[in-house]
Amino acid sequence: MYIPARGVVMLRDKHLRLDQAKIAEVKRILKARTDTEALDQALEQVIQAERERLRRKRVAQRLVKLRKSLGRVGEDPAEWVRIARREKSLANDSGS
Repeated sequence: MYIPARGVVMLRDKHLRLDQAKIAEVKRILKARTDTEALDQALEQVIQAERERLRRKRVAQRLVKLRKSLGRVGEDPAEWVRIARREKSLANDSGS
């Protein structure tokens, strides 16, 4: 008997017309023993991928909001890189 990763779930018998070749490939890829297990794992991966996509979208939106709240940076960021490289070079020279 296959027990899904989520624990207790409501199971329902479904009669679907599906491409058996696709199911066989999913079974092989996911190393599932049964068609049901393969389909359940595939659905779980789709759900997780969507959750991750939405999480990344929220993070990106927060970054955009934060950037807008900071306003325009008056300094040249490339100058920060040049300064950091100089400081690193000096630290390496004095450490040798």
